Amino acid sequence: MMINSNSRHLVPDSQKKHASEWLLLGVCGAGMRSFAEMLRDAGEDITGTDIDNESLVRLATAGLGSIRTVPWSNCFDEKSGLPRTVVHSLAVPSSLPFLSEARTAGVKVVSLPEALGARLRDARQICVAGTHGKTTTSGMIWWVLSQSGRNPAGFIGGEFNGLFQSGSFGHGKVAVIESCEYREAFLHLTPYTIVLTGIEPDHFDCFPDHQFADNAFRAFIDRLPPNGNLIVNAVNGRSVELAQQALCRVSTFGRSTLADWIARPMESRCPLRTSPETPDFGEVFDVLHRGRKVTTVHLRVAGKHNIENALAAFAAAYHEGLEPEEIALHLSTFRGMRRRFEHRGVWNGIDLVDDYAHHPSAIQATLDTAKSVFPDRRLIAVFEPHQVSRTENLFFEFVQALSGFHESLILPVLPARELASSAQCCRLSGKLVRQISEAGGRAFLMANLDQVPGRLDHAARPGDVVITMGAGRTHQIHDEIHRRLYRDSAA
Repeated sequence: MMINSNSRHLVPDSQKKHASEWLLLGVCGAGMRSFAEMLRDAGEDITGTDIDNESLVRLATAGLGSIRTVPWSNCFDEKSGLPRTVVHSLAVPSSLPFLSEARTAGVKVVSLPEALGARLRDARQICVAGTHGKTTTSGMIWWVLSQSGRNPAGFIGGEFNGLFQSGSFGHGKVAVIESCEYREAFLHLTPYTIVLTGIEPDHFDCFPDHQFADNAFRAFIDRLPPNGNLIVNAVNGRSVELAQQALCRVSTFGRSTLADWIARPMESRCPLRTSPETPDFGEVFDVLHRGRKVTTVHLRVAGKHNIENALAAFAAAYHEGLEPEEIALHLSTFRGMRRRFEHRGVWNGIDLVDDYAHHPSAIQATLDTAKSVFPDRRLIAVFEPHQVSRTENLFFEFVQALSGFHESLILPVLPARELASSAQCCRLSGKLVRQISEAGGRAFLMANLDQVPGRLDHAARPGDVVITMGAGRTHQIHDEIHRRLYRDSAA
């Protein structure tokens, strides 16, 4: 039976029409968009919707080809019919009336992790998990395998810089999967190789303490077959402890001299700039395997954390049978991921950088990279805290990381997946501003995104570097700055 979306009466099965094979709820989220691209490249019939109508409009013009988009209010339209399968992201509550109506109408309803696991069940899965570096490491592995002709499928929660091609993510007997621990989503996967970048406190809405998170990662590792591979960050104690209980092959990477895979940075590392307007950042390092140099890698992305990401990707590609020189060659052509220390241009002599950092460790890595790429420059952070629970539980870590910038503009907390009032979010950010100032930093509370360009007009000067950070909307500030540039040039 199908539900009439206006009258909410049941329609006989004989009258049922299918709008498409797939309806994706929350299609503007990074994970759901990646799944949409996977289905598109496999030739599936897809419709996407999202409650964020502005993002939905942008997505509709982003060159996703055959993916149709419909407004959230029209996603169950009796005229166009219901889909055969509805997939919802974990940000969409399973109690949503739409989903209940779809189930009653006989439509298959599954979460994104369930759909992804079923879709890639027969592929040899290379799964990248951990608190940090998942998107970039997954992107590096997918890029190396793709450039080597292995034709991997990919589920990666980010966009590639400089990659505008379709037909890339839905095929292949090998799949590279960014594997999220949130609500144990990765337990729907069947990994052959796991790259574990490290485990730190995070996702406090589902992991109240580290034991809950460790149990989830342990269960994920237990899904590896005896002939599978576990590649672990050697300097992360929690990861190493879990690896000791693994029943498969284990190799380590990182800064520890005891690691199987070690990177030895060369002196001629970043910045490698071709011009002030189009900076070309990078890192150069030797790869050592069990003490023996195997090759040298020239990365086109900056930061010590990216050396570790590349080292992890190198180990994963090596286990897939690629030769060291071939891996190094393809890593040298990887141009990074969007919103990962992404240079967005120059405005009034000010370098603009955008980053996804929303955890204190990631903010510190972004700060360290900025100091290396832009030595002796004034660094201004624009930060939108993500989740009240994360901000409260890691409060002093946020204070310490943000105090390292010359100036920090702090937006109200974005209460993703949380019930929190705007007043509560603003108070918490105000407290963060006060503590940064008391710690010797300089911070200002911004009421909203619209205030930021005005503050930058007043406070930023040529030679400064403005870095927007957060998992929410801070990247939109660059769009407003670019609109101002266009307006000024037109005038």
